[in-house]
Amino acid sequence: MNKVSIRWRIVIAFTLITLFVAGAFTLGIYKIVHAMEDELLSQEMHAKLSLIVVNPVRSDSTLRKLGLHLFSADTPADPNISKYLVNLKPGFTEVEASPYSYYFYRQTIDGQDYILVQDQSMYEDGFERNLFIALKSGFLLTVLLGILVGWLLARQIISPIIRLSEVFSRRKLDTLGEEPIASKFSQDEIGRVAQAFEDAYASIKDALWRERLFTSDVSHEFRSGLMIISSSCELLMQAREKGTSDYERIERIARASQEMQQLIESLLIVARAEYTAINPTKTQTLEQIAQEAFQRWQPGFGEKNIIFSLIKKQAPESRLLNADLLLTALSNLLKNALNYTHSGKVEIIINQASISVVDTGIGIDFDQQSQVLRPFIRGNELPLDGLGMGLSLVQRICENQGWRLSLFSEPGRGSTFTINL
Repeated sequence: MNKVSIRWRIVIAFTLITLFVAGAFTLGIYKIVHAMEDELLSQEMHAKLSLIVVNPVRSDSTLRKLGLHLFSADTPADPNISKYLVNLKPGFTEVEASPYSYYFYRQTIDGQDYILVQDQSMYEDGFERNLFIALKSGFLLTVLLGILVGWLLARQIISPIIRLSEVFSRRKLDTLGEEPIASKFSQDEIGRVAQAFEDAYASIKDALWRERLFTSDVSHEFRSGLMIISSSCELLMQAREKGTSDYERIERIARASQEMQQLIESLLIVARAEYTAINPTKTQTLEQIAQEAFQRWQPGFGEKNIIFSLIKKQAPESRLLNADLLLTALSNLLKNALNYTHSGKVEIIINQASISVVDTGIGIDFDQQSQVLRPFIRGNELPLDGLGMGLSLVQRICENQGWRLSLFSEPGRGSTFTINL
């Protein structure tokens, strides 16, 4: 994944183009200057040779003062230069032999072969150095100018994108009657992107409102029905004696109704992150919540002849917690323990800032442990009526409240789920 911002990608692209163009331009200038230099020197040395041959009275000492050497069949070659005269082609030739630089011009005049040599060491060294400095300076200045222009262009190009991002970031999904964002941008590529965002935003907003209406209607209808069940159970329990089988059945219905109301509240809180229970209707300490969960699930474990116990290893913190959410999370963990454990024991273990549910059930395969907290993921040994949502709900409750859920399981030996508060 590319982590470089769009602005810097534009600057880098512009800089690379500048490097290529400036490099090609600099190399072209260097080649052209040398080609022109060779042509001019060839013409100059041809003229010099013609004058020297026409006026032979000029002495060798005079030529040397001018940095010139003339060689012919009758003139012996200088030992320092003779090695360069072998197979020298007619016309102009430049020879660089650091620290010396020579220009050779060979021409046949009136049947006589002449070679004119000009020592250009001082001139060539200074000229090459100045040319190199000039070209290097021009290249560097061009690159720096390219970076500056690229940065300014990138700033200008992405400014509407930044403005689009800022406008969308200020919008609220629950605000009605907002002015369309696309109307604030010109009808170009950015305007089309803004229109696409506006269309997607409208679809999401419509779906969100329909989801809220649906959940509100469903929760209202469920609550109404559950309240009728709860009130009816209270009336029936008043008409029955405690300890009778009818009283226990009615009590169980009332308890299930209460758990259903609690589950609905928890699901609504988790489904709507913005409604995180800042002021929950019910708060209790960790020990109180654990005790309530223990009493609620003790009959179910008793029916399966599974040892069910509540253990307090450390004195828990006295801070108040969201009882509805933590009870829902514990209920799902205990329900899984009840379904997975066919014999042995299940324990609720309280520590200072955590609570664990430990069972001696079938455990979870190692290759499934990283997946079981995701929604709709069911292990091979799960009951047929499960949808794979229980542990996912526990995980979402923990994320909603800032808790952390951890899992340790050994296939065939049981599982331990811990909620760190």
